[in-house]
Amino acid sequence: MRESHRFLGLELSGAKSERTAVAALEYYPKEKKIFLLDIYDRVTGSEDASPDEVLIEVLSELKTSDRKSGETWLGVNVPLTLPPCLECGARNCTAPGKCGNKASRWMRAYIRRTAKGSNKKAARTRQITPYTQRPVELWLRHDVVAGLPEASQFEIDEAMGGTKAPLTARMNFLRRCLPGFHVIEALPKLTTALLARELDLPKRIIGAYRHLEEGGHARGEILEALARHHDIFIYERDLRKLSSNLAAFDAFICAYTALLSANGRCRKPPAGFPVASGWVEFPA
Repeated sequence: MRESHRFLGLELSGAKSERTAVAALEYYPKEKKIFLLDIYDRVTGSEDASPDEVLIEVLSELKTSDRKSGETWLGVNVPLTLPPCLECGARNCTAPGKCGNKASRWMRAYIRRTAKGSNKKAARTRQITPYTQRPVELWLRHDVVAGLPEASQFEIDEAMGGTKAPLTARMNFLRRCLPGFHVIEALPKLTTALLARELDLPKRIIGAYRHLEEGGHARGEILEALARHHDIFIYERDLRKLSSNLAAFDAFICAYTALLSANGRCRKPPAGFPVASGWVEFPA
């Protein structure tokens, strides 16, 4: 029997939404081939089960138990950790933003370094809010996304910002219900931008792949290029599903990011970075 590894991707939406999607990839390391095993483009509740119960059941059914590690890799699109101030165990905080928390200290030092320059990065740097944002979001915004081509740049959502906060809370609950998973945090927009640059895709594609009207065609072009250059097999019906549904596409990207991470092909944190506060995996 050929050895294979299972990698799952989760594009998580609100529990009352119908936009949660799950993708499953099967990887054969000896042959270096990847197959899109399954795609759930709409994971929602039923009369007998809540959306969380259905999602946990779907992920558990897709989990493999024959790997030596005993774990299945799962890439998710939402924060897996809370901002430093919310993780902090101090009962009294007499100096907000000036405490001895390692992650908060790193954020303050980072702001001081970037504020000294006269470049565009320094001009964009704002005061930190360690109760809504994490070090990784600060670093990604100013050191990674700012270095992408303009057509690929995007805003980084904070872990407890208005968009991400409910999803961060939901994932914090779900993770406790998912034993046997090695969970990594992914950022589909960033992985897609970096893969598009690697594949030398036209700027118009990366600029349009999330659009309501033009997005389907652009996503199809990205997937076809990935399939050709990275030896990924996708059935035609699944290719149509991924192209027409942005959530399904992002779930696929999360699964592929987990595969890259497991194979040591993702970026390492910078020296001195407080990794325990949260890290996002993305292609090196």
